[in-house]
Amino acid sequence: MSLKDLNRGSIKVSIVASQYTFQDLPSVLRKAFEEQTVYTPTGETASLDSNISLNEALALYGFVRQLQPNVSVEVGLAKGISTLAILQALADNGKGTHHVIDPYQSAYGYVGLEMVHRAGLDAHFVFHETFAENVIPDLPQVQFGFIDASHLFDLTLTEFVLIDKKLSPGGMIGLHDLWMPSVRKVVSYILTNRAYQLVQDNTAAFTIEKQTKQALKNRMKSRILKLFLRWPQAEKIFNAEFLYHLNYDIDRFTVVDNLAIVKKEKEDKRNWQFHQPF
Repeated sequence: MSLKDLNRGSIKVSIVASQYTFQDLPSVLRKAFEEQTVYTPTGETASLDSNISLNEALALYGFVRQLQPNVSVEVGLAKGISTLAILQALADNGKGTHHVIDPYQSAYGYVGLEMVHRAGLDAHFVFHETFAENVIPDLPQVQFGFIDASHLFDLTLTEFVLIDKKLSPGGMIGLHDLWMPSVRKVVSYILTNRAYQLVQDNTAAFTIEKQTKQALKNRMKSRILKLFLRWPQAEKIFNAEFLYHLNYDIDRFTVVDNLAIVKKEKEDKRNWQFHQPF
């Protein structure tokens, strides 16, 4: 089975060629991707769905290896796929504690917790079965965060703000599911109103070797649709929702099509009147 065959994201993403490979991920995670199944605490199998793709797992693994965080935090455990990638990176770094928050893990049959246990990565793992606002304010300084929870605009923005208050300058936050307008809007806010930079160039962690057909289609679509936006009185001719999607250029946000990584440049020192439209 090839890396391309294992791509499972909502939007198919770029093939990752790097110093890190499929074999660097924990065996439990590799098996989950290969068999498309996960395990419940009673040993039963369940289908793998609603998860990050293999490319995104490699991206998270690579960024955590690069950052070498002492403390990281993740909002949303679900079936544990992103958590396993991050935990393996911490284990390979030889340090780090990963706090994972999910008040609804019971809705997933505690599969995420079982997968972490099966991977033998409990030493780096702290689970909080409650809401982000009950946990993050009491955490020590954080160097990496990952948000993949409710996806509602206001709640995702709240989770970002909570993590930002604990995030060291130079630290990074990942946001998943860019196919959702609510998440894209949060990324737009971060890049226009906060001292964050989009991490979209090749890093020491991984590089892009080639694009899948869907990624190429996304680029072509954005270029064609930008031509529509240049038409005189485009706003009067086309539906507003149609124009919104036309204006979405996925390359602006990510090197893997459904994941954005933003880097904190400095602490928040905005004037109380500051605001940029986003």
